Amino acid sequence: MSTKEIISNLLADSKSHENTAPYSFATANVSLTHDVLDISHDNSANKNTLNINWISEVNYNFSPGFSDDDNIFYRARVSSGLDWLALGEGSSKNQRIQNSLNEKARKMNVLEKLQYKKEINYRENLDAIKMLFDEKRISILADYEKILKLLNEFDIKQNKSGIANDTELANNRYRLEKVSIEKKSLENLLKSSFTTSFGKEILNASIPDLTPVEQIDLNVLVKDKEQALKMEKEMLSIRTKRDRQPDLRLKLRYNYYSALSRDRNFASLGASLNLPVSRSKSNLGNEEDLKFKENMLNDLQLIYRDRLNGIYRDYYLLKSEIDILQRESEYLESELKLKSTNENSNTFSPAGYLGTAEKFLNNQLQIYDKKSHLYEKYLEYRMTAGIDYKTEQLQNRTDIDNAGHETYIWSALFNNYSNAYIIDLMNHWHINRVFLSIGKVPDMVKVEDFKTQAAANNIQVYRLIGENSYAKTDDGFTDLQQALIDAKNMGFAGVHLDIEPHTFDDYKENIDVYSQRLINLFTNSKIWCDQNNMDMGVSIPMHLPLNVATALNDNNVMSYIMAYDVLTLEKKMNKTAAIRNILGTNYVWVFRINDFQTFSNLLDAETTVQSNGISKIGYYDLSQMNNFKP
Repeated sequence: MSTKEIISNLLADSKSHENTAPYSFATANVSLTHDVLDISHDNSANKNTLNINWISEVNYNFSPGFSDDDNIFYRARVSSGLDWLALGEGSSKNQRIQNSLNEKARKMNVLEKLQYKKEINYRENLDAIKMLFDEKRISILADYEKILKLLNEFDIKQNKSGIANDTELANNRYRLEKVSIEKKSLENLLKSSFTTSFGKEILNASIPDLTPVEQIDLNVLVKDKEQALKMEKEMLSIRTKRDRQPDLRLKLRYNYYSALSRDRNFASLGASLNLPVSRSKSNLGNEEDLKFKENMLNDLQLIYRDRLNGIYRDYYLLKSEIDILQRESEYLESELKLKSTNENSNTFSPAGYLGTAEKFLNNQLQIYDKKSHLYEKYLEYRMTAGIDYKTEQLQNRTDIDNAGHETYIWSALFNNYSNAYIIDLMNHWHINRVFLSIGKVPDMVKVEDFKTQAAANNIQVYRLIGENSYAKTDDGFTDLQQALIDAKNMGFAGVHLDIEPHTFDDYKENIDVYSQRLINLFTNSKIWCDQNNMDMGVSIPMHLPLNVATALNDNNVMSYIMAYDVLTLEKKMNKTAAIRNILGTNYVWVFRINDFQTFSNLLDAETTVQSNGISKIGYYDLSQMNNFKP
């Protein structure tokens, strides 16, 4: 290839970037497989299974005591029987706590996988950029080498003619050897075969602009770390509660004592209680560590902002240097064209033309070298700013929580737990409406305090009226109305009726009669509630007669479908399809907590029903929710 052809090709390449759109980095996005993001697990531990161990003990005393005749002293004892780990280490409750810890650990592992994947993806893209530009530099150096060989041959002729001295010849030879060494070094470093998501059009594409730091949501950059810190706090809280648990073992034994005077055997029943007093030093240390991380997290956005500002500044400094080099390139191009037009004239100087060609090639090397560094900065900026790495999918998988906002409280739980404890438990489950049964002889001081605390936590309290006898006769509303009046006088925001005639022995033979009684009860109650400015809801079974569902919808009554029995979730949805179609949006799907082995199983069921158009979810009941959610 002649000098003119080499220069002509380079001029064409240098022009190819003009009016070219910036390269799209869409392919640089992190792609996480389903396996990486999958944090679901099958937890087979049964929360209702008693943890029972078979224990056997054998003791032999070499010196039985002061008196061999006294049977309180024995030579040998054999004891065997059952230990029930009711509370503490090894108990079923402790296993559920450990399962929740394992679940959170898996979620944190997903966050770590994502961060690792980001780093790997970023490094792979950097390598791809370097290899693409190294390949281009090798091509330019090969042309540079050809030009320097021609220049060296010309100087050798000039030296023989006495025009060029030995120093100039040695300098030309040094530059030729330098370029040859650099080209060979890059060829050795460049992988023989490599694949990349970047196309070669990036080499001459116009330089893209960066998103200004002011337009970047810095909150997103620390979201993963905030999520990880939140889970660490939750795990520490769970461990602390677990460590504070009393260790209770109930013991059933069959004992055999061997003594000189008389052997004895008998059964015994006992218990051992271990109550932790001091706090674990490791937990105290972890609390300090979390406080330190929380303080660091508050400053992390400033650190990201300063880092992005630094990269932004370096990027545009490099961009300005490339612009200057490209202006120089345009000047050298015009000079080469001018000199090539005088090639056949007597004033044409091969040395001058080759010298300008050398400057042009050196200019192209600098441009591609700085472009390589510029794109490295570009990738670093996008990675730091989180532009290519969207974590919404991850957040949806790790920041999981229950979707239900309503539950039931029966008088047994209400009377046995403090109001503060019940309110905390409802806040933990994000409950905003509760149906409260206060019992036949209510503690009105406790009821009033509960309503006050609930209001302070934005929780509505409805009076739960669970009495099936209202459906025993046609005039059941007479008695029901008195309960409604009592609820109003007590200051409840609404009432919730849980009337179940399907529990009666003659229900199947008299479905039509009981259906009409329900319609009368629900319709009259709704009229009364509207007149007295009270809200109203009802609990209904999955096999509710359709005419009752129609009456509920006609009266705009919110209905709570008690979706629990031995059927699969899919069959439950199919079974209630007709009722739900009649009720429209006036229904809530109520899960029974005891139907699920783990909290994650409940979340999976919630996701399933929501994907099938069931948006409102409730729970039955708060007593079953206690100690179930991590």
